[in-house]
Amino acid sequence: MNVITWFVPPSVLDDPRKITRHKGIAKSLLAISLVVSVIFVGYVFVRGSLLTAEYALFAVAICTPILGALLIRATADITLGLVATNIGGILIVAVWAFLTGGVRSVALPVFLADIALLSTFGNAAILLLMGVALMAALVFLYLATSLGWLPVSFIPDSATPGLMLTSMLGSVGLVVLAGVLVARERAAAKAHLRAAQHAAEQSSRAKSVFLTSMSHELRTPLNAILGFAELLQLNQAKPLDAEQQKSVDHIANAGQYLLGLVTQVLEMSRIEAGELQVNSEPMRAEQIIAPCLPMIELEAQKKGLALVDECGARAGWVVWADPVLVKQVLLNLLSNAVKFNRNGGTITISCEPVGSEYLRIGVADTGTGVASGKKDELFEPFARLGAEAGTIRGAGLGLIIAKRLTERMRGRIGYESTPGRGSTFWVELPLAEAHAAGS
Repeated sequence: MNVITWFVPPSVLDDPRKITRHKGIAKSLLAISLVVSVIFVGYVFVRGSLLTAEYALFAVAICTPILGALLIRATADITLGLVATNIGGILIVAVWAFLTGGVRSVALPVFLADIALLSTFGNAAILLLMGVALMAALVFLYLATSLGWLPVSFIPDSATPGLMLTSMLGSVGLVVLAGVLVARERAAAKAHLRAAQHAAEQSSRAKSVFLTSMSHELRTPLNAILGFAELLQLNQAKPLDAEQQKSVDHIANAGQYLLGLVTQVLEMSRIEAGELQVNSEPMRAEQIIAPCLPMIELEAQKKGLALVDECGARAGWVVWADPVLVKQVLLNLLSNAVKFNRNGGTITISCEPVGSEYLRIGVADTGTGVASGKKDELFEPFARLGAEAGTIRGAGLGLIIAKRLTERMRGRIGYESTPGRGSTFWVELPLAEAHAAGS
């Protein structure tokens, strides 16, 4: 283990990205101590013999960054270490300036180096805090100079030009060296992020391939089960008695439900794998809505729901969409309106323009609405509202699939909901004229 690695907190040794970050900070702080040591050598060369106070100030200035690095190692808190180190640095330079001429002191260039160096760490909050502290120190030094609060400087006038040059060269060296170290640390951190992103993308592709493969493998035996169940139901030569018919119906219903889940997972994996083909074309809104209503009508009748189409003349508006995918999206919204509605309620389909580029097709229900604490979960994969109460079945993929399909058609999807009064889910599709104008 080298010196730099030793300054990395033990608690972050299992995270390569954090290790890189801490090593970069440690290098920068140790570089400050090194540059201050070089400044000290130049200072001695110009000044000759030094006072005890000068030795003490240089000793504290050299040790403060090292103590900051030790604090970060002990606490694993970079912010705390940087704040403590920079406050210490500002106090040291302020004391030095107070003893050597106030606002005209040869120590002032180090102030600017300190704030310039701090800006390279990329933490705006620390930079603002230290900027305020530095401005306060400068104002104090100005007042001390103007009001005659300063002691007699121990730096003779003849040594001032040489010490000013030494201070400025050291400040430039401090910023350049620490800035190079921080830049290298950031480059290494970006390399880690790129590697992590590549690994995540590979994992996502592998997951999609696995889900697609397993979904196909599951559908084959499921279709066989459903096929044999249907044969048993339709076998006129050996009809089933009531109990047997009930059991076969349970098999068929459970199989259909499971097949629906597998189909959703397969659909989601195809979308994530980029295998979904979108073939959009101009079509009237009524061509989307009319075929979907009969498909949902039976389920609506079971709950005594009324289907109301309020599109009117706007049903003739022409949108740009994939005929298959857009019907799948609308059926999903209608199915949810049935599932989450109250018995005897209403489902209302509406059409309205959104600006001059989109037509919104809305599906409003009179159900319980979406609880305010659940609104952020609706369009997340595997979000199953009502599942905690055991009242809703499903994989929680319907809305996220609808969202992905809508976005692939360059549309938008969203909702409005009032708890206790119902929800309106909508899909906005590009108008064909607007699409033609923009293409």
